Amino acid sequence: MRLGLGFCVANSPDKPRQVTQEDLDGDAIGPGNPLFGTVWVNPERMSGAPCFYGTRVPVKNLFDYLRGGHTIDEFLGDFPGVTRQQVDVVLARATDAVIANERGGRAA
Repeated sequence: MRLGLGFCVANSPDKPRQVTQEDLDGDAIGPGNPLFGTVWVNPERMSGAPCFYGTRVPVKNLFDYLRGGHTIDEFLGDFPGVTRQQVDVVLARATDAVIANERGGRAA
């Protein structure tokens, strides 16, 4: 197994620890944001790096894995606190941002 740059705060691969209100205090992504529940950003957590919600796994790790030729399944196996749904949302939002940038607009 490759060592990741971050780590998850999961009790087990099948049962991530519950996020508390205290965990959300100071978070930059709140209810109403399309990334709420997928990504969280807090200057007190991982130096403010965007992380997968409920974990300390930086979103950048996903892109590093993919850039390195690894699969999504390998990434999920190495970071069991991250879900396939979270990965799908992050990749969809990244795709939207690239397409919007090409068109000179904003991501949906």
